[in-house]
Amino acid sequence: MNEHSATAAMPILSVRDLDVDARTPEGRKPVLRNVSFDLAAGETLCIAGESGSGKSVTSLSIMGLLPKASLTVTAGKILLGDRDLTSLSDRAMRAVRGGDIAMIFQEPMTSLNPVISIGTQLTEAIREHQGRDNAGAVA
Repeated sequence: MNEHSATAAMPILSVRDLDVDARTPEGRKPVLRNVSFDLAAGETLCIAGESGSGKSVTSLSIMGLLPKASLTVTAGKILLGDRDLTSLSDRAMRAVRGGDIAMIFQEPMTSLNPVISIGTQLTEAIREHQGRDNAGAVA
């Protein structure tokens, strides 16, 4: 195996044995258990399941957007390259969101502005986090 093929096979996102618990008056209750998957560069991953199966909690965990008062990652790793997102401070995670990872939420009408073009909204994060002009953000 040459250096290029070894790099190509390395996942850009790796979720390993992710557990999330809910805080309730009765104590902690499991919400997710042992979620694991890899995403390679150029690959598309679909997370599908029934309502309440953990799709949104998994995605919010990756983005570092779990509501801290009610949900917490209790085990596992979320690796973006070689960085474990579960160990980053809130400030460091804010730099990752939009700059390295982004999420379009399930209800696009509550996430996207219908008056502004989709292209403008999608390139906004690139312009803001990478300091590019419009042409550079589109490229």
